[in-house]
Amino acid sequence: MDRQQAEALIAGILEIPHPGELQVSIHGVNRLGTRFNDCAISQNALRNQVTLTLGGRLEQKQTSLTINTLNDRDAIRGAIEQLFATCAHMPDDDETMPAPGERPECPEHAFSEDSEALEIETVGAWTAKACEAGRRAGIDLAGLLSLGRLYTAYGDSNGGFAFERSHRCDFHVTASGSRGSGWAEHQGVSVDQQQVLAATERAIDKCARAQNPQVFQPRPTTVVLEPQAVGDLMSSAFWYGFDQRAADEGRSAFTGFDRRLGSLSLYSDPADPLAPSNSFNGDGQALGRALWLDKGELQQLRTSRYWAERNGIAPKPVPNNLILEGRGRPLEELIAATGDGVLVTRFWYIRSTDARTLGFTGMTRDGTFRIENGEITGPLVEMRWNESALRVLENVVDSGRPTVTGGFPSMAMPALKVEDFHFSSLSGR
Repeated sequence: MDRQQAEALIAGILEIPHPGELQVSIHGVNRLGTRFNDCAISQNALRNQVTLTLGGRLEQKQTSLTINTLNDRDAIRGAIEQLFATCAHMPDDDETMPAPGERPECPEHAFSEDSEALEIETVGAWTAKACEAGRRAGIDLAGLLSLGRLYTAYGDSNGGFAFERSHRCDFHVTASGSRGSGWAEHQGVSVDQQQVLAATERAIDKCARAQNPQVFQPRPTTVVLEPQAVGDLMSSAFWYGFDQRAADEGRSAFTGFDRRLGSLSLYSDPADPLAPSNSFNGDGQALGRALWLDKGELQQLRTSRYWAERNGIAPKPVPNNLILEGRGRPLEELIAATGDGVLVTRFWYIRSTDARTLGFTGMTRDGTFRIENGEITGPLVEMRWNESALRVLENVVDSGRPTVTGGFPSMAMPALKVEDFHFSSLSGR
């Protein structure tokens, strides 16, 4: 679907008689991918899916429903009738806001001609090459190479309209040995065979070095966090903590906040070449560059339209990407400058422990290593940690170059060298 087709379709839906305010969202995905395990392809998949979401508002009542047809006008008409019949029975919601009615520019920063032309046969061939590398090394590989060709269209009865196409490529691979594992990824709007094989070799190398891990007595220590570990923590911190309403209501680490969070900057920008994203959100609001931390100083928190109107401030929409700036040090230099510490590949099973301190707990995974006198000296048994995201940012002493990492939203994170990181117990033997 292109912009002209989407605009005509949404206009036609909005012309169907309805008693209140109507919002229309269309999400289309053409996803192709290859799964593999035990160094062999286990599944090639193609998926085409379109969903139509209708949102209705009657004064302070609102509801929504989703169907999966665009071509059956009678079905859409029936869905609209059902939508507003349901809406009439909903309780009043004082926080219900009218549709924004915006028509943002949509430059398609996350669109790739190369990804648009990619076929499942090519994806399968690249995956087969990765599997060959694992067999040569005698290490089991499992993972996924996928490409999503996406489009999103939005329109509302207040005159709003937006349409944008985008791509998202995801290659992640876990290399497993008898006594340890390694992991690597490639993320972005495009992917090629060289990137797939480079990530595969990183996972294989890490797995080979991760065999027969030794116990490190959990304690506060210096860590070098690879970009994915940083992204795992920062995405959780942003969604749990960077909210203006929670701060104003005394439920946040940023209530009465007057500290400096280290020296790095955190921002969002749909046009950022490292992690481009859609330039509007789910209700058609334009997303521009937003600076959340400026050299460690808090600049703003995300703010809903309701909370902004209530407090007479500007709304700050939830972004589609997060970028943490770094100082550009290669990972090898961060390790070489560490006399005594731990290298962490990534985290998993992260859970919030204290909203007032932005505290989290989680575990290391797929490659944790001892650093002594600037060198990796051996693998470690995985550990649980308990830490505040605020303390982590405050205790950063050096950082790398932002690299695209997995997860939502799109993220570009640097490796970080952090002092006094709190490991609390072992999580595996």
